[in-house]
Amino acid sequence: MLRSLYIAGTGMLAQRKKLDVSTNNITNIETVGYKKDSLITQSFEDMLLTRMNDPVTRSGGTEVGAQNFGLHVDEVVTRFDQGSLEPTGRLSDVALQGDGFFAIAAPQGERYTRNGAFAVSRFGYLITEDGHYVAGETGRVFVGDGDFSIDAQGNVMVDGAVSNKLRIVTFADNGVLRKDGSNLFIGNGAQVAQNINVKQGSLENSNVQIAEEMVNVMTMSRNYETNQRIVKMVDESLSKSVNEVGRV
Repeated sequence: MLRSLYIAGTGMLAQRKKLDVSTNNITNIETVGYKKDSLITQSFEDMLLTRMNDPVTRSGGTEVGAQNFGLHVDEVVTRFDQGSLEPTGRLSDVALQGDGFFAIAAPQGERYTRNGAFAVSRFGYLITEDGHYVAGETGRVFVGDGDFSIDAQGNVMVDGAVSNKLRIVTFADNGVLRKDGSNLFIGNGAQVAQNINVKQGSLENSNVQIAEEMVNVMTMSRNYETNQRIVKMVDESLSKSVNEVGRV
């Protein structure tokens, strides 16, 4: 009976954490370049149960079967599927098609993002919404206070001449990336992206599918309620057992 209580309890904890992740995905459905998270759960290792001192066997026990002790949270993984592109017409908005990330010169070190909703600082440099400088291959990206253009390879042209090139990187395995807040990623092993298409005047939408997330939320809520009912039933059974023992 106590095993049932434990199994249902771990199930409730796992479903609650899954709900937290899905809620965060839904909250960021309109965040430019946001990549959805998924929570991976795994069952505890099964334990083989045996019936000891069984008179029908001389081996000391008869196999009854496997017993599982519930779920535990394994890890949160990020899905880097391409989001749809939406034209904006703003010169400082830039989107990426393909596997790659904008390099950002953050105070704590180089960070990476798919959020190309940039702006121009009062000194003429391309910056993020949080004021971090967008990195170029030759340092900060200067665009001045007039019109500028960015071609499909990321070359930044001011007054008809190439002034810099956006530093766009890729990773052999995106699994090394971890979210670092403000829609930024941190990771090692960055390499210059080769097959990437840069679209000026567009932004990449979040890759969260609202219908999928809502279905997940409803499923997890039902699973949580089911485990909650099991906990309640076991608790009531234990309470009755304790009361019976007290009477004896």
